[in-house]
Amino acid sequence: MALKLIPTRRPIANTNETMGHGAEIAGVVLVFFLIGLGLDSWLNTTPLFMVILSIAAVVEQFAKMYFVYTHRMRELEKDRAKDARGGQGRV
Repeated sequence: MALKLIPTRRPIANTNETMGHGAEIAGVVLVFFLIGLGLDSWLNTTPLFMVILSIAAVVEQFAKMYFVYTHRMRELEKDRAKDARGGQGRV
């Protein structure tokens, strides 16, 4: 009979989904920054579009992260409630 003093490790689910979020945020901000740089050089309005588009990209990315996170947590809560009832019924 073995003692269970150390809990078993559960595998992390969906690692391929979570690994690219930082790169996606950086990439989107960089693309919007470069578009703003192009517009500023074309219209001769030095930092205006760079700043506006960079801020818009950051706000959009954080809003996207929030809504994706809350949706995923709701799904996991429903699954957990279903498992707690033995897999029967609705939430």
